[in-house]
This record gives sequence, C-alpha cells and structure tokens, in this order.
Amino acid sequence: MNSSTPSTKAPSRLYSVRVARLLARLVWNRRMGWTLACLISLLTLYYQWENRRSAIELKAAHQRMVERIGTDDWIAFAAPGVPDEQNLFALPVVEQWLHRDGKQIRYIIPKNAFLPPGFVKPEIIENDSDKTSRINFSTWAAGRDLKGEKPAIVMHRELGDGNLLLPQLAAGLSKPFSAWKPAQREEFAAAGANPYTAIQPNVGNVNDTMRDLGLHLRVAAAVGDVEKTRSTALILLRLFPEAATSYHWMIGSLVSIAAHGLAFEAIQDALGNPAWDESGLRMLQLQLGKINDLEVMERGWSMEILTGFGVGIHIRESCRKGSSTLEELHFGNEDDSWLHRAANAATRLAYIYGPTGWHDANTAFYAETYLDMLGPKRESAWRDGRARGEALKKRRDEEYRYIDWNMRRKIGALALPNVGNLFDAAAECLFRRRCLMIACALEKHRMKHGSFPVSLEAVRDDLEPFPVADPARPNQLPGYRLESGGYLLWSAGPDAHDDGGTKDKDWLWRMKLNTELK
Repeated sequence: MNSSTPSTKAPSRLYSVRVARLLARLVWNRRMGWTLACLISLLTLYYQWENRRSAIELKAAHQRMVERIGTDDWIAFAAPGVPDEQNLFALPVVEQWLHRDGKQIRYIIPKNAFLPPGFVKPEIIENDSDKTSRINFSTWAAGRDLKGEKPAIVMHRELGDGNLLLPQLAAGLSKPFSAWKPAQREEFAAAGANPYTAIQPNVGNVNDTMRDLGLHLRVAAAVGDVEKTRSTALILLRLFPEAATSYHWMIGSLVSIAAHGLAFEAIQDALGNPAWDESGLRMLQLQLGKINDLEVMERGWSMEILTGFGVGIHIRESCRKGSSTLEELHFGNEDDSWLHRAANAATRLAYIYGPTGWHDANTAFYAETYLDMLGPKRESAWRDGRARGEALKKRRDEEYRYIDWNMRRKIGALALPNVGNLFDAAAECLFRRRCLMIACALEKHRMKHGSFPVSLEAVRDDLEPFPVADPARPNQLPGYRLESGGYLLWSAGPDAHDDGGTKDKDWLWRMKLNTELK
C-alpha cells in the first residue's frame, strides 16, 4: 500500500550535493589555482630574500663583534676555574654559605652574621657632596653607661671578632684568588649550545654584609687596632667585590661596582685614623691596584654580546627542528588577556615556521646595538658612553617605533637591557679606587714627615708601580690641594674639563683626619 506522504530524503541529499559542488567551484577553479601558485611563489621569494639579506647582516655583525672583542667563543672569554687551594671562596667558612637546590646555586649569608646577638648598629652619617661618611658615636652612646670609656672602645669590644668569622677569613687572605663557585668557564662548557642555561651563583645579602664588615673596619681604625684594621680592610675588598669580577657577565660588573663602592666608603673613613703602618698601607695599595673597574665593565658588556649572539644562533637552530622551541620563546604570560595570549602564540609560531632570516636579523640587531653601546676600545671611550646611550635610545624611539610588530627586531629588542650609563659609574668607581691608592701614599708621607705634602710630586715614586691617573685624563694625576684637617682630590669627570675641584662639576674625594677621637 502506498503512503500518501512523499519522501524528502532523496531531494535533501541532492540539494546537499549541489551546494557542495557549488562551493567547490567557487573555491577551486583555474583562477584560484593561479592565485595560490602566485602567492606560494611570492612567499618563497620573500623567504629567500629575507634569508639572504639577514645572513648578510649577521655576517657583518659577527665580523664586527670578533674585531671588537677578539673572539666569538664565549667559553674562551669566560673566567677560568680557580683551584680550591688558591681560592678564598673555598674556605670552609665561606663554603658553608653555598647552597645547591637542583640547578639553583646560592650563597646565603645569615643576616647579621658578623655582629654579636643583640648588637645595636650605630648611625652612619653620610656627606653626599664629597662621598665621606663616619660613625655617629655620640648618638650610639646616648643613654648608655660606658663607665668612663670612650664609645669607640666599647663598640670595638662588643663587636669582637665577628663571631669568629673574621679570623677564619683572615687566615685565607694568603690565597691569591677570590672567585665564586662554580667556575664560569666550566659551567659554560657544560651548558653546550645555549650559554643562558649555564648555572650562575646567586649571592644574596651582599650589601648588608658589606656594611657590617665596614663597621668592623671603621671601629677598629677608630681605636687604633692596626692588625684588625689591615685584615678587615683586605677582607672587605676581597670577599665579595673581587669575587664579583670573576664572573664576566653584566651582573658581575654591577655587583662589583656596588660592593666596591661600599668598601671604599669604609676604607676612606678608616684612613682618616692613625691605625695604619707602612706594610698595611702597601698591602692595601696592592689589592686596590689589582682591579680596573672600566675593564670589569668592558668584560661584562663583551660577555653579554658573546652569549646573546650564541643564544640567538641556538634559538634559530632549535626553531628549525620544530615546535619544541615553543618552550624557549616567551612573549607574554598567563596573566595576559586571551587576545594577547593568542597574539603571543601566533608570534611563537611565526618564528618557528617563518623565515630563518628573522632570527639572523634579530641576532645581528642585538649584537650591533650592544657593540654601539660598548663603543671603541680606548681608555677614554667611557666619556662618550652617555652620548652613545642617548643616541641609541633616540634611534630605538624613532626608527623602531613599531618594533613590537617588526619580526626582524622583536626578539633582539626584548633582550636589550635598560641599565642606564654604566660607564660613568665604572669610571667614578675607578677614580675613587685610585684616590685610595694615592691616599695610602699620602698617609705614608704624613707618618714620616708629620704632615701631608703640598703636591703629589712628593709621593710620585711611591705611586710609580700603580695606575693612578685621572680616568678622565689618562696622562694626568687627579687634582690635589691641601685643606684644613686633610686634603681634596678631584677628577675632571665626564666632560674632561678641570674645574679646579668645583662641586657638581668635578668628581670630588675628600680626606679628613679624624680629630674627634683623639
């Protein structure tokens, strides 16, 4: 029996087929085929053009890097290892601060490790205009029953030997080197192709520890403890400041400048007290003369260029191997909006499947920009550091205004630091170092003749073995003149113009003999 209701299955199926055929004709036809062929050809041509021009940029950057730094091998440039028997950081008292947690290595110095329990720290009065500082003994003594003793003597007794740490460190001063562990060259060799995976020790609580060591030095000098003054001054210079220079990376340069600055403040104060003998002053000069802060900064910048170049090549080669490199390319974080996260994911995929030349261009941009900031290799090149930094900032603001959308610059730009003009800071640190070496010679003269000389010519023979020229004027000594109770040394500063020791124009360093404690 036939049903009166017609079937709709067949017409519906035929309609679907007709729609599919219509869409196929719209999507795929001869015109569309030619369009796709042209697009693929143009894309291939772009890839070839991008790869070629970027390879030329990378070759030029590599050649300039080798000419300026002298090598393209970051492992050869890294500081070599130091045998434990020659390393101050191999002392048991220091190694007890070394902690390993997987791939993390940290030196953890307990808070107030060099101070007795319950010790009340005195106020340090600082004069920013000439970088002098001293202990406020009167405020520290207020409300205390000192039983007729001078505050400095009581404080010296309370500080003691730094919980037995100072004698242990002093026993290691005969070791010729002070270097963080593990050695940088060994870690780079273990890291392989990607130097940024090398383990770098993290040293914490440095500033507080340096201030505590400086307090020991200031107080020992104030009471005339010659032996403790000499040994503590050397510990202060060698423990962290010298060790920081053993890691040729920017972080080592920054720690070196900061730690040396704290040490220099305390030593400057200590030199104003009659707590030195000729041998102690000579040892201090020898230690100060071991390091050139501008050279430390030069090595830091150079290592950043070498390792950044190496990482750029590593990322390029990894991207050629596929999507595993997604883990190494980070352009955002999970806190971004979904739109930003999608854009970041698209950027990562573009670097994996886009032209290899994008990576070469980024690596070349990174190296060229760092080399521009490093500047030429000459003794006075630091004076142009500020101008080089401003020129690069202007270039980035104008030429690369849309750098977030420029795949040839995005990775390289993200890797560039914003650290200001470090060359001025390194040069001023070097000036203060050289002032201390000169101050040692002047103090030896005062001990022999009863007063400071009227000219640095009187101590030229004592200074002959040491580089003590004004960093702003490589062939001249710093300015010098006698003042009431001491003297003033000055540098011409970044403009290399000698303003006669004028505040805010020249760099000033002042020595004031401490007459309050006599």
